[in-house]
Amino acid sequence: MVSSTDLQETKKFCASFRKYSKAVLDHLCAQAAETGRYLTPDNAIQQLYLLTKVAILGDLPPLSLAMFQRSFMRDQDVIDLEAVLGTKLYRDTYHDAVDAYFRHRPGLDKKGKPGRKAEIELAKSIWKHKAEGRTVPQMQAIFKAEGQHFSTEKIESYLKTRRKPPK
Repeated sequence: MVSSTDLQETKKFCASFRKYSKAVLDHLCAQAAETGRYLTPDNAIQQLYLLTKVAILGDLPPLSLAMFQRSFMRDQDVIDLEAVLGTKLYRDTYHDAVDAYFRHRPGLDKKGKPGRKAEIELAKSIWKHKAEGRTVPQMQAIFKAEGQHFSTEKIESYLKTRRKPPK
């Protein structure tokens, strides 16, 4: 039977392993990017796993070529890795590998945040015009002269108190 202290220790281990894996994955992807090649998340995880295995089993005697090939082929199986790390930890590690891949791969951008883009410049200019004492129709005329058309409702929505900047 599993005790609550075992669960707490497991959670602590998973948290510390995740910090370690994030740092190592970021380093591996950065190192590969310097050479002009880019590690896929799967390859990055395989290298992380091999480095972790060496760190844990570092003082074992060297393997013969046949033993090395067998262990290397087994280590490349993602199912084994998932069994070693556990599904949740493996999933989190995979997400960290994908994030590191996007951080170090030029020209690839992750999708932006969902929802409407904030029009901060428009809000600031509306607030400035309001501070100068202009009305909504006057602001519409100014924006129309600049080649922009905003409805009365849109301009009024930026004048609501919940949108005003903090003082």
